[in-house]
Amino acid sequence: MKNSTAKKLAQVPKGYLLVGTDPHKRQHAAVIMSQDAVIQRKFKFTNSREGFAEVMQRIVAEVTKTDSSGAIFAIEAGSHYWRNLAYYLDQQQVAFRLVSPFTLKRRREGEDLNRRKNDYRDAEMAAELLRTGKFMNNRLLHGVYAEIRAAYTNYQRLIEDKTAQINLLKSRLDNLFPEFTDVFKDTCGKTAMSVLTQCAIPKVIARIKLDDFIKMVRSRFTGKALQVGKLRALQAVAADSIGIDDGATSVSQEIGLIVEHIKLLTAQIDTTTKSLIEWVNSVPESRYMLSIPGLGYLTIAGVLAGLGPLSNYTNGRQLIKMAGMNPTQKESAGKSSRHTPISKQGRSSLRWCLWPAVVSLLRHNTDFRDWAKARQERAANAHPLHRREVIGAAINRLLHLIFALVKKQSFYQMPQQEMTLMAN
Repeated sequence: MKNSTAKKLAQVPKGYLLVGTDPHKRQHAAVIMSQDAVIQRKFKFTNSREGFAEVMQRIVAEVTKTDSSGAIFAIEAGSHYWRNLAYYLDQQQVAFRLVSPFTLKRRREGEDLNRRKNDYRDAEMAAELLRTGKFMNNRLLHGVYAEIRAAYTNYQRLIEDKTAQINLLKSRLDNLFPEFTDVFKDTCGKTAMSVLTQCAIPKVIARIKLDDFIKMVRSRFTGKALQVGKLRALQAVAADSIGIDDGATSVSQEIGLIVEHIKLLTAQIDTTTKSLIEWVNSVPESRYMLSIPGLGYLTIAGVLAGLGPLSNYTNGRQLIKMAGMNPTQKESAGKSSRHTPISKQGRSSLRWCLWPAVVSLLRHNTDFRDWAKARQERAANAHPLHRREVIGAAINRLLHLIFALVKKQSFYQMPQQEMTLMAN
């Protein structure tokens, strides 16, 4: 039985040269190493098509010179500079593997007490990790899956930017008009944003007549129904506001700019969401995932963005490991923790998508809700799970379920007992 390192070593053909590469924005460093750890050549090449063609010519010349069978690249997957080279090699059908920057750093520091660090040293370590089987299996996304990953990355960034702007808006209101959030619980509501766009200074609002204030807000209102009652309440509390007067005009202008930024981000999120729905509908396996009650398009888009084609996987455990949700044992001197933490070594964007999705699933999917309840209420000797542990276990169950549905090309079906109760 082969372990993972042995399986990876089998991916490196005998007689091949190992080309370690340390990618950067302008120039990449490369070290050509034989499989007996002898360094054949070091050089740098530009991050351009001419530079990529140059490195291929040098590799061909070195393969001919050493009478090797071919060459395989080891690319340090730090930052995003490796992607252009990786896609170029993929187009040229040249074999390559990715090396974790964390593994490379630990290996480099462990082998050199002087802690030397330079581009050639990193490229050499990349080739060494390829030689010893300590690399990652690379699967570049193409076609619709690449579109989904790019669109979902953009969607995630827009959501985080909007959240940051909302928090900034609330912090400014806490100083200028702290009573505003007591009247408008949702500062991103249509009426609230119309007020903030016009004026957020409480003393100015208090001096305006109620009819003029309502007319002023209505002039910039874009929603369906103006909340006149809340406008009355807002003007009532504005007279006794404890907001800071000094610098109020500038802060009010800043609040107006923040509101416009939030509106822009909201429109961009809507556009990106529509694109994601179109891309998800064009993926064949999405219809099986959409059959799970409680899962929406954005969750499925996040799963596909993080995992890529599910045909690349052989079992559900690989999906769990990719998400970083696999339990990790921590033991020393025969002592271990009572709780087993998750590794969190997978894709954080996948966990960012799955965690709130499963919280919603536990509310709206009776199958998952009953499953979770049974694990929370089981006997003490059976190790009952608390709330966060249940959510983590439900994520793993969901990933297993998604893999099974797609592999069998079948739709989700409710348990037989639940179907019988509904029929009665």
